[in-house]
Amino acid sequence: MRFTSAFIIIGIDNMKYIGAEFSKHILFLGVSKHTKGGMTAVLVSYGKYIDGMRFIPTWRLGNKLIKSWYALQALVRTSLLLLFDKRIKIVHIHGAANASFDRCKLFINLSKQFGKKVILHEHAADFVEYYSASDNKDGIRSTLNKCDRLIVLSKSWQDYFASIGVDKNRIKVLNNIVSPPELHPEFHTGDRKLHLLYMGEISKRKGGFDLLKAVADHKDQFEGKLLLRMGGNEVDGDIKSFIREHSLESIVTYEGWIAGQKKIECLNWEDVYILPSYNEGLPIAILEAMAYHHPVISTPVGGIPEILKDGYNGRMVQPGDAGGIAKAICDYIEDKDSIKSQGENSYKVVQPFFPESVFASLKEIYQELLA
Repeated sequence: MRFTSAFIIIGIDNMKYIGAEFSKHILFLGVSKHTKGGMTAVLVSYGKYIDGMRFIPTWRLGNKLIKSWYALQALVRTSLLLLFDKRIKIVHIHGAANASFDRCKLFINLSKQFGKKVILHEHAADFVEYYSASDNKDGIRSTLNKCDRLIVLSKSWQDYFASIGVDKNRIKVLNNIVSPPELHPEFHTGDRKLHLLYMGEISKRKGGFDLLKAVADHKDQFEGKLLLRMGGNEVDGDIKSFIREHSLESIVTYEGWIAGQKKIECLNWEDVYILPSYNEGLPIAILEAMAYHHPVISTPVGGIPEILKDGYNGRMVQPGDAGGIAKAICDYIEDKDSIKSQGENSYKVVQPFFPESVFASLKEIYQELLA
């Protein structure tokens, strides 16, 4: 028996929210759309909702030769477009921290040499650590202040960048975008077990192994009551070995990378989403789960506390607290009614992250820079 209510199937909205009259003036730069991750999900959504979006990939996962090739071809293509297409007024760069920020710096400086307005859209979950460890804080601040707008994902990130010396008038909060849900109740198997979903890189930073430890430590308690599907690329640790060594095969399945129709199936299958991260910006995966009317178990890091309230639309646990993770899971196993009510609250909270609202705000930013 499914814990959540039956839903009406909602189709994907294929409207173009930013038309060619705007997009002809904008060049987008960022990671290849073949790359796995939240930034890629944002860029794919932009391509869906921006008419005639022009995009140049600056990075793709691979060896040093592949990464160098993508950066080089992006520099050449960007230079040629900025030189010959006088319609381009804005370069909208999607980036993160560490090597990504160093790469963004090249394109920020290049765009400024051509007299273009620059938007840096900062997705980094670990920018605080990157900046704190840097020996060139002045250089980082200088680069950020060269940008005409710095887009961040939450109010907490806006406050942070202002605190390190970025002109607060340049900083704009823009919600991450999440597509409307495709709801298919038939994807749920109808058993009485709690369906728990984790989507993200399998890493210590995302808390994937804290989740596995919580399940392993309470295996007898969860047996016959819990099914956990975990999807994502392995960054550190060996999830298959962990599952096998702790005899979790009847509870946990590793799905590999989840995308496309499989993601839609998983989001309909789940009852509760979980992401016990150590740091974050504002995870797309959490927003997607909320769009599908699910409560979320997560941690008070990055922008997550701005969308997740303990007991209202999910459970909040501390990073690394395997015991707290286990208790949160148990709460949903024991209190089935809360899954439905908190899931509906999640859907209310996520409304400002749907395309119509996000692109109205983005269009305002473009209008300011084009005026």
